[in-house]
Amino acid sequence: MISTARAWLGRALRFLRAAPGAIALTVLTLAAVLTAATLLWSQYLPDRRTGDANSEAALSAAKEGTVALLSYAPDTLDRDFASAKSHLTGDFLTYYGQFTDQVVTPAAKAKSVKTSAAVVRAAVSELHAEAATVLVFINQTTTSTEKTEPAMTASSVRVTLTKVGASWLISSFDPV
Repeated sequence: MISTARAWLGRALRFLRAAPGAIALTVLTLAAVLTAATLLWSQYLPDRRTGDANSEAALSAAKEGTVALLSYAPDTLDRDFASAKSHLTGDFLTYYGQFTDQVVTPAAKAKSVKTSAAVVRAAVSELHAEAATVLVFINQTTTSTEKTEPAMTASSVRVTLTKVGASWLISSFDPV
C-alpha cells in the first residue's frame, strides 16, 4: 500500500515538473471561472433586481401612495386613511396612524377639510434591490368651511420605499 502511494506521488511529481504550462493553464482557468462567478453574483444579479420592471414598480407605488396619503374627505376619512395605510410600512406607518388620529381627523371633521392630490411628475432617484427613493412633484387642492375657494399648493417630496415581499411600501415621506 505504501509503495503504491509512493509510486503515485512520484508520477504526480514527475508530471508537475514536466508540465508547468498545464499547471499555469489550470490555475488561470480556475481564476477566470472564479472571476466570472464573482461578477455574476456582485454585478449582474443585483442589476436584474434593480432593472426597469423594479424601477417602474417603485415609481408606481410612490405615485399611488402619495396620492393616497394626501387625499381625503371628511365623510370618507376612515376609508381614505385605511387606503393610505395600505401603502405604508415600518415607523412611518405608526407615525401616520397617530398623526391622522390626533391631528388630521379632528381638523377634517371640525372644518370639513377636503384635500385632493395629483402627481405632476415623479422620478426614481435611487434604486436598490430592497429600497428605492423617488422624488415626487405634487399639486394638492384643499377646501374647507373656512375657505370654500379651492386653495392649490404645489410641493415636492422625497418618498423612500422599502420592498416588503413583492410590494414596494412607503417607509419615509419627506418634503423637499
